[in-house]
Amino acid sequence: MGEKLLPEGLFASQVAQIRAKESKLLSDNDLQKLMQSESYEECLRLLRDRGWGSGDDLTAENLLRTERENLWKAMRGMCNEQEMHTFDIFRLPKDYHNFKAAIKEAYVQKEVPNIYLEGGTLPVEKIKAAAASGEFSGFSSQISGAASQAREVLFHTGDSQMCDVILDRAALFAMKQAAKESGNELLKEYAELKCVAANINIAIRACKAKKNMDFLQKAFAECDSISVSALMAAATEGIDAIYAYLEKSSYADALEAIKESPAAFDRWCDNRIITMIRPQKYNPFTISPLAAYVVAKENEIKSVKIILSGKINQLPEEKVKERLRESYV
Repeated sequence: MGEKLLPEGLFASQVAQIRAKESKLLSDNDLQKLMQSESYEECLRLLRDRGWGSGDDLTAENLLRTERENLWKAMRGMCNEQEMHTFDIFRLPKDYHNFKAAIKEAYVQKEVPNIYLEGGTLPVEKIKAAAASGEFSGFSSQISGAASQAREVLFHTGDSQMCDVILDRAALFAMKQAAKESGNELLKEYAELKCVAANINIAIRACKAKKNMDFLQKAFAECDSISVSALMAAATEGIDAIYAYLEKSSYADALEAIKESPAAFDRWCDNRIITMIRPQKYNPFTISPLAAYVVAKENEIKSVKIILSGKINQLPEEKVKERLRESYV
Protein backbone atom coordinates (compact mmCIF):
# COMPACT_ATOMS: atom_id res chain seq x y z
CA MET A 1 0.00 0.00 0.00
CA GLY A 2 1.37 3.41 -0.95
CA GLU A 3 1.34 6.56 1.10
CA LYS A 4 -2.08 8.04 1.73
CA LEU A 5 -2.58 11.33 -0.06
CA LEU A 6 -4.43 14.23 1.43
CA PRO A 7 -7.10 15.98 -0.62
CA GLU A 8 -5.19 18.45 -2.77
CA GLY A 9 -7.49 21.37 -1.98
CA LEU A 10 -6.87 21.00 1.73
CA PHE A 11 -3.23 20.03 1.61
CA ALA A 12 -1.90 23.33 0.23
CA SER A 13 -3.40 25.13 3.21
CA GLN A 14 -2.08 22.55 5.69
CA VAL A 15 1.45 22.72 4.33
CA ALA A 16 1.39 26.52 4.44
CA GLN A 17 0.36 26.39 8.09
CA ILE A 18 3.09 23.87 8.86
CA ARG A 19 5.71 26.06 7.17
CA ALA A 20 4.64 28.98 9.36
CA LYS A 21 4.89 26.83 12.48
CA GLU A 22 8.29 25.44 11.47
CA SER A 23 9.61 29.00 11.35
CA LYS A 24 8.83 29.32 15.07
CA LEU A 25 10.71 26.18 16.12
CA LEU A 26 13.80 26.73 18.26
CA SER A 27 17.13 26.49 16.44
CA ASP A 28 20.35 25.08 17.90
CA ASN A 29 21.38 28.69 18.62
CA ASP A 30 18.11 29.30 20.46
CA LEU A 31 18.70 26.24 22.62
CA GLN A 32 22.23 27.44 23.28
CA LYS A 33 20.87 30.80 24.50
CA LEU A 34 18.47 29.02 26.82
CA MET A 35 21.33 27.02 28.27
CA GLN A 36 23.36 30.17 28.83
CA SER A 37 20.53 32.00 30.60
CA GLU A 38 21.45 33.01 34.13
CA SER A 39 18.67 31.21 35.95
CA TYR A 40 15.63 28.95 35.74
CA GLU A 41 13.36 32.02 35.90
CA GLU A 42 15.28 33.72 33.09
CA CYS A 43 14.98 30.58 30.97
CA LEU A 44 11.20 30.53 31.46
CA ARG A 45 11.00 34.22 30.51
CA LEU A 46 12.96 33.63 27.30
CA LEU A 47 10.61 30.80 26.37
CA ARG A 48 7.52 32.90 27.03
CA ASP A 49 9.06 35.66 24.89
CA ARG A 50 9.22 33.09 22.07
CA GLY A 51 5.50 32.41 22.43
CA TRP A 52 5.69 29.32 24.63
CA GLY A 53 2.88 28.56 27.05
CA SER A 54 0.39 31.08 28.35
CA GLY A 55 0.50 33.85 30.90
CA ASP A 56 -0.48 31.41 33.65
CA ASP A 57 2.44 29.04 33.04
CA LEU A 58 4.74 29.90 35.93
CA THR A 59 6.49 26.53 36.16
CA ALA A 60 8.36 24.28 33.74
CA GLU A 61 5.73 21.55 34.14
CA ASN A 62 2.88 23.86 33.17
CA LEU A 63 4.84 25.42 30.32
CA LEU A 64 5.71 22.07 28.76
CA ARG A 65 2.16 20.76 29.21
CA THR A 66 0.68 23.83 27.52
CA GLU A 67 3.12 23.58 24.63
CA ARG A 68 2.22 19.95 24.01
CA GLU A 69 -1.50 20.72 24.27
CA ASN A 70 -1.04 23.52 21.75
CA LEU A 71 0.73 21.13 19.38
CA TRP A 72 -2.18 18.70 19.30
CA LYS A 73 -4.75 21.50 19.22
CA ALA A 74 -3.02 22.82 16.11
CA MET A 75 -2.97 19.40 14.47
CA ARG A 76 -6.68 18.87 15.17
CA GLY A 77 -7.36 22.25 13.63
CA MET A 78 -5.60 21.23 10.41
CA CYS A 79 -6.73 17.61 10.08
CA ASN A 80 -10.03 15.77 10.00
CA GLU A 81 -10.71 12.80 12.25
CA GLN A 82 -9.41 10.22 9.78
CA GLU A 83 -6.19 12.14 9.22
CA MET A 84 -5.68 12.56 12.97
CA HIS A 85 -5.54 8.77 13.34
CA THR A 86 -2.32 8.91 11.32
CA PHE A 87 -0.69 10.52 14.35
CA ASP A 88 -1.81 7.80 16.77
CA ILE A 89 1.64 6.27 16.35
CA PHE A 90 3.04 9.07 18.52
CA ARG A 91 0.30 8.78 21.14
CA LEU A 92 -0.15 5.01 21.52
CA PRO A 93 2.98 4.53 23.69
CA LYS A 94 1.42 6.85 26.28
CA ASP A 95 -1.68 4.64 26.41
CA TYR A 96 0.41 1.55 27.11
CA HIS A 97 2.45 3.41 29.72
CA ASN A 98 -0.80 4.41 31.41
CA PHE A 99 -2.02 0.81 31.40
CA LYS A 100 1.20 -0.19 33.17
CA ALA A 101 0.71 2.59 35.72
CA ALA A 102 -2.97 1.78 36.29
CA ILE A 103 -2.42 -1.96 36.70
CA LYS A 104 0.36 -1.38 39.24
CA GLU A 105 -1.78 1.17 41.06
CA ALA A 106 -4.62 -1.35 41.23
CA TYR A 107 -2.19 -3.99 42.51
CA VAL A 108 -0.94 -1.87 45.42
CA GLN A 109 -4.50 -0.58 45.99
CA LYS A 110 -3.56 3.04 46.45
CA GLU A 111 -3.21 6.08 44.24
CA VAL A 112 0.31 7.03 43.22
CA PRO A 113 0.88 10.68 42.22
CA ASN A 114 2.33 11.79 38.89
CA ILE A 115 2.51 8.39 37.19
CA TYR A 116 0.21 9.00 34.21
CA LEU A 117 1.11 10.59 30.90
CA GLU A 118 -1.13 13.08 29.14
CA GLY A 119 -1.77 13.07 25.42
CA GLY A 120 -2.60 9.43 24.75
CA THR A 121 -5.51 8.27 22.61
CA LEU A 122 -7.51 6.92 25.57
CA PRO A 123 -8.91 8.68 28.66
CA VAL A 124 -6.81 7.95 31.74
CA GLU A 125 -9.90 7.51 33.94
CA LYS A 126 -11.23 4.78 31.61
CA ILE A 127 -7.87 3.00 31.79
CA LYS A 128 -7.80 3.24 35.59
CA ALA A 129 -11.34 1.86 35.91
CA ALA A 130 -10.52 -1.10 33.66
CA ALA A 131 -7.31 -1.87 35.56
CA ALA A 132 -9.13 -1.79 38.88
CA SER A 133 -11.91 -4.12 37.72
CA GLY A 134 -9.88 -6.33 35.40
CA GLU A 135 -12.49 -5.78 32.69
CA PHE A 136 -10.82 -4.64 29.44
CA SER A 137 -13.55 -5.48 26.93
CA GLY A 138 -14.15 -1.80 26.19
CA PHE A 139 -10.84 -1.57 24.33
CA SER A 140 -9.46 -3.02 21.12
CA SER A 141 -8.62 -6.73 21.15
CA GLN A 142 -4.93 -5.86 20.92
CA ILE A 143 -4.99 -3.62 23.98
CA SER A 144 -7.39 -5.77 26.00
CA GLY A 145 -5.31 -8.91 25.37
CA ALA A 146 -2.05 -7.32 26.47
CA ALA A 147 -3.58 -5.51 29.44
CA SER A 148 -5.41 -8.63 30.67
CA GLN A 149 -2.25 -10.72 30.41
CA ALA A 150 -0.13 -8.09 32.17
CA ARG A 151 -2.64 -7.72 34.99
CA GLU A 152 -2.92 -11.47 35.46
CA VAL A 153 0.85 -11.85 35.65
CA LEU A 154 1.23 -9.07 38.20
CA PHE A 155 -1.72 -10.11 40.39
CA HIS A 156 -0.76 -13.80 40.40
CA THR A 157 3.04 -13.58 40.57
CA GLY A 158 3.87 -10.04 41.69
CA ASP A 159 6.32 -9.84 38.77
CA SER A 160 6.17 -6.16 37.83
CA GLN A 161 9.00 -6.54 35.33
CA MET A 162 7.07 -9.08 33.26
CA CYS A 163 4.02 -6.84 33.47
CA ASP A 164 6.14 -4.10 31.88
CA VAL A 165 7.60 -6.47 29.28
CA ILE A 166 4.15 -7.56 28.07
CA LEU A 167 2.84 -4.02 27.65
CA ASP A 168 6.07 -2.55 26.28
CA ARG A 169 6.19 -5.21 23.56
CA ALA A 170 2.51 -4.67 22.80
CA ALA A 171 3.13 -0.92 22.47
CA LEU A 172 5.87 -1.50 19.91
CA PHE A 173 3.62 -3.85 17.94
CA ALA A 174 0.84 -1.25 18.02
CA MET A 175 3.21 1.40 16.67
CA LYS A 176 4.38 -0.86 13.87
CA GLN A 177 0.80 -1.75 13.01
CA ALA A 178 -0.29 1.90 13.00
CA ALA A 179 2.62 2.80 10.73
CA LYS A 180 1.77 -0.03 8.34
CA GLU A 181 -1.89 0.95 8.19
CA SER A 182 -0.97 4.57 7.46
CA GLY A 183 0.94 3.53 4.34
CA ASN A 184 3.38 6.36 5.15
CA GLU A 185 7.06 5.57 4.63
CA LEU A 186 8.25 8.13 7.19
CA LEU A 187 6.08 6.62 9.91
CA LYS A 188 7.23 3.11 8.97
CA GLU A 189 10.87 4.19 9.37
CA TYR A 190 10.04 5.91 12.65
CA ALA A 191 8.35 2.81 14.11
CA GLU A 192 11.16 0.57 12.90
CA LEU A 193 13.81 2.67 14.63
CA LYS A 194 11.78 2.69 17.84
CA CYS A 195 11.56 -1.12 17.76
CA VAL A 196 15.26 -1.53 17.02
CA ALA A 197 16.24 0.84 19.83
CA ALA A 198 13.98 -0.98 22.28
CA ASN A 199 15.46 -4.35 21.32
CA ILE A 200 19.02 -3.09 21.70
CA ASN A 201 18.25 -1.68 25.15
CA ILE A 202 16.52 -4.91 26.17
CA ALA A 203 19.47 -6.98 24.93
CA ILE A 204 21.97 -4.97 26.96
CA ARG A 205 19.90 -4.91 30.15
CA ALA A 206 19.01 -8.60 29.85
CA CYS A 207 22.64 -9.50 29.24
CA LYS A 208 23.78 -7.65 32.36
CA ALA A 209 20.98 -9.27 34.39
CA LYS A 210 21.82 -12.70 32.90
CA LYS A 211 18.30 -13.27 31.59
CA ASN A 212 17.62 -16.45 29.64
CA MET A 213 16.32 -16.95 26.09
CA ASP A 214 12.75 -17.45 27.33
CA PHE A 215 12.72 -13.94 28.77
CA LEU A 216 14.24 -12.46 25.61
CA GLN A 217 11.64 -14.12 23.39
CA LYS A 218 8.87 -12.58 25.48
CA ALA A 219 10.47 -9.13 25.47
CA PHE A 220 11.77 -8.64 21.93
CA ALA A 221 9.69 -7.01 19.21
CA GLU A 222 9.91 -8.00 15.56
CA CYS A 223 12.09 -5.79 13.36
CA ASP A 224 13.01 -5.64 9.69
CA SER A 225 16.43 -3.97 9.83
CA ILE A 226 18.11 -6.26 12.39
CA SER A 227 18.05 -9.99 13.04
CA VAL A 228 16.09 -10.46 16.25
CA SER A 229 17.28 -14.04 16.64
CA ALA A 230 20.93 -13.04 16.21
CA LEU A 231 20.64 -10.20 18.72
CA MET A 232 18.91 -12.47 21.25
CA ALA A 233 21.63 -15.08 20.83
CA ALA A 234 24.29 -12.41 21.34
CA ALA A 235 22.54 -11.23 24.51
CA THR A 236 22.87 -14.72 26.02
CA GLU A 237 26.59 -14.81 25.18
CA GLY A 238 27.75 -11.50 26.62
CA ILE A 239 28.03 -7.77 26.07
CA ASP A 240 30.94 -8.12 23.65
CA ALA A 241 28.83 -10.42 21.48
CA ILE A 242 26.11 -7.75 21.33
CA TYR A 243 28.66 -5.14 20.28
CA ALA A 244 30.11 -7.51 17.67
CA TYR A 245 26.68 -8.11 16.14
CA LEU A 246 25.83 -4.41 16.04
CA GLU A 247 29.21 -3.61 14.50
CA LYS A 248 28.17 -5.60 11.44
CA SER A 249 24.64 -4.16 11.33
CA SER A 250 23.30 -0.94 9.85
CA TYR A 251 23.42 0.52 13.36
CA ALA A 252 27.20 0.36 13.75
CA ASP A 253 27.35 4.16 14.02
CA ALA A 254 25.31 3.94 17.24
CA LEU A 255 27.90 1.82 19.04
CA GLU A 256 29.82 4.70 20.56
CA ALA A 257 26.63 6.09 22.10
CA ILE A 258 25.48 2.62 23.20
CA LYS A 259 28.76 2.02 25.02
CA GLU A 260 28.62 5.46 26.64
CA SER A 261 25.21 5.21 28.34
CA PRO A 262 21.50 4.56 27.79
CA ALA A 263 20.93 8.35 27.79
CA ALA A 264 23.53 8.81 25.06
CA PHE A 265 21.91 6.10 22.94
CA ASP A 266 18.49 7.69 23.46
CA ARG A 267 19.95 10.98 22.22
CA TRP A 268 21.49 9.19 19.20
CA CYS A 269 18.08 7.74 18.32
CA ASP A 270 16.33 11.10 18.55
CA ASN A 271 19.01 12.76 16.42
CA ARG A 272 18.73 10.01 13.82
CA ILE A 273 14.98 10.59 13.67
CA ILE A 274 15.54 14.32 13.12
CA THR A 275 17.95 13.53 10.27
CA MET A 276 15.36 11.13 8.86
CA ILE A 277 12.49 13.62 8.89
CA ARG A 278 14.28 16.71 7.52
CA PRO A 279 13.74 15.73 3.84
CA GLN A 280 9.98 15.62 4.47
CA LYS A 281 9.91 19.42 4.29
CA TYR A 282 10.23 18.91 0.54
CA ASN A 283 7.82 15.99 0.17
CA PRO A 284 4.44 17.50 -0.73
CA PHE A 285 1.19 15.65 -1.47
CA THR A 286 1.43 13.32 1.56
CA ILE A 287 0.87 13.79 5.26
CA SER A 288 4.62 13.40 5.88
CA PRO A 289 5.37 17.13 6.42
CA LEU A 290 2.74 17.22 9.17
CA ALA A 291 4.08 14.06 10.78
CA ALA A 292 7.61 15.46 10.58
CA TYR A 293 6.48 18.62 12.37
CA VAL A 294 4.93 16.58 15.19
CA VAL A 295 8.20 14.68 15.65
CA ALA A 296 10.21 17.91 15.51
CA LYS A 297 8.01 19.66 18.07
CA GLU A 298 8.04 16.70 20.47
CA ASN A 299 11.82 16.61 20.12
CA GLU A 300 12.03 20.33 20.83
CA ILE A 301 9.88 19.95 23.96
CA LYS A 302 12.20 17.18 25.14
CA SER A 303 15.27 19.42 24.68
CA VAL A 304 13.64 22.31 26.54
CA LYS A 305 12.69 19.94 29.37
CA ILE A 306 16.34 18.85 29.62
CA ILE A 307 17.50 22.47 29.80
CA LEU A 308 14.92 23.45 32.42
CA SER A 309 15.75 20.38 34.50
CA GLY A 310 19.42 21.37 34.30
CA LYS A 311 18.58 24.85 35.55
CA ILE A 312 16.48 23.51 38.44
CA ASN A 313 19.20 21.07 39.49
CA GLN A 314 22.04 23.52 38.78
CA LEU A 315 23.83 21.11 36.46
CA PRO A 316 26.98 22.25 34.62
CA GLU A 317 26.25 23.50 31.10
CA GLU A 318 28.40 20.75 29.55
CA LYS A 319 26.32 18.06 31.27
CA VAL A 320 23.15 19.56 29.85
CA LYS A 321 24.64 20.11 26.39
CA GLU A 322 25.64 16.45 25.97
CA ARG A 323 22.01 15.41 26.41
CA LEU A 324 20.48 17.95 24.02
CA ARG A 325 18.84 16.81 20.79
CA GLU A 326 19.54 18.32 17.39
CA SER A 327 17.11 20.99 16.24
CA TYR A 328 14.90 20.39 13.21
CA VAL A 329 15.53 23.90 11.87
